[in-house]
Amino acid sequence: MPNSLFLKIMPIIVAVLLVTALIVVFLAWKRKEKYMKLGELKNFSYSPGYCDMLGESHSAELRNGGDGSWTLISYDRQEHSEPLIKTTYAVSEEEVLRFEEYLKEKKIASLDGRKDSDDFATDYSPWSYRLLYDNSSVGGEKNAEYAIREFRKYSDADKALLKELGERWKSLFGEKISEEPEE
Repeated sequence: MPNSLFLKIMPIIVAVLLVTALIVVFLAWKRKEKYMKLGELKNFSYSPGYCDMLGESHSAELRNGGDGSWTLISYDRQEHSEPLIKTTYAVSEEEVLRFEEYLKEKKIASLDGRKDSDDFATDYSPWSYRLLYDNSSVGGEKNAEYAIREFRKYSDADKALLKELGERWKSLFGEKISEEPEE
């Protein structure tokens, strides 16, 4: 009799396992798809890692003006008592297009999916990159954000890619247009 009960529930168990496997595969595919279909780059920002015990602050961002123009701005302060300095740099549309192609070709946004590491530091602001895309043209979100940051588990290939990304990012900074303290 126990054998007949097992034979009756076996198809249910197999069906549940099959459905579970299909759901897992579908979710993995959707997650991967998130990084494959990218629309128009709206913003790219970077903040280097630094010790902020005295109020140090650094960041830079590449902004899409929406009309084909781009602005590259950095914000820097060495300590709390100093003003935040806003520096604007020249950047050509051609350079930005090459940079955007590089981001897509190398699938930089996929680095957002790396798992957190166990590393942690106090009195330290970790480095980070933030990419903002308008993915509505490819069936995605209008404001799709991808965050790449320190204290995640990156492979050696990822680390090489991050090094190359940093070099490409630095090469975008053209002639200094203005420098002014922020209120």
